[in-house]
Formats: sequence, structure tokens, C-alpha cells
Amino acid sequence: NAAKRVYEQLGSGHNERIYHKALVYELNCQGYNLDTEMNIIVKYTDTKGNTHSLETERIDIFIHNFNILIELKAIQKQIQAQEHAQLHKYINELKKIDIEVKNAIIINFPQPNNKEVPKEIEFYIKKE
Repeated sequence: NAAKRVYEQLGSGHNERIYHKALVYELNCQGYNLDTEMNIIVKYTDTKGNTHSLETERIDIFIHNFNILIELKAIQKQIQAQEHAQLHKYINELKKIDIEVKNAIIINFPQPNNKEVPKEIEFYIKKE
């Protein structure tokens, strides 16, 4: 509902950062304890059992009380395998640090194309 409210007020055509900021304000108003741009370190364990920190990835929004991961998009195309893979990557990395994600959501604030201006946002929800 928070994402729908953001899209109803802002409409299409903004970049992801604009929707991100508005959604964080809306979720904060609703009392959620969240991190925005939550950093997770990708780790790799080699064949000798040594663990190495590789790079940092950023999760758009993580709601702590419910262990919900939210990934935001502002793209013309529909949510596809590439976006699903990104979500699964984050879930797997969080598992490595003992955070079980209960639900993961991709929200696409669609962008206008040559044929139409989208009227609704698109969701993909992965439930555990």
C-alpha cells in the first residue's frame, strides 16, 4: 500500500532514487524499523576453508521487524529473471550472516514508453 501511495502521488517517469526516498518516508510514517541502502558484504570461502570478503552489495530497503527485503526498480520492461536473480542473491548473502528473509519483494515503478504511460506499479513477491 505504501508503494501504491507513492506511485499515485508521483506518477511515472521519475528515477529509482526519487521513488526510493518517497517510499522510505512513507514506510517510516507507518512505523516500520528499516534500513535503507543496507550494506551486505559478499563473502567467498576458498577450498582451504578461508573466508574472504569480496565486495559490498546494497539492499534498497530492509524491514527489520519482519525480515522483509525490498528491491526497487524504475524500468520500462516487466520484472524478469535478471531481477529475480538479484533478489535471490541478496537472500543467499543474508543467510550467510544468519538473517532469514521471510519475504522479498521487487517493486517496479514503471516508466513510460512510446506506446503508453503505465498506471500501476508491478510487484513480484517471494514468500518463504
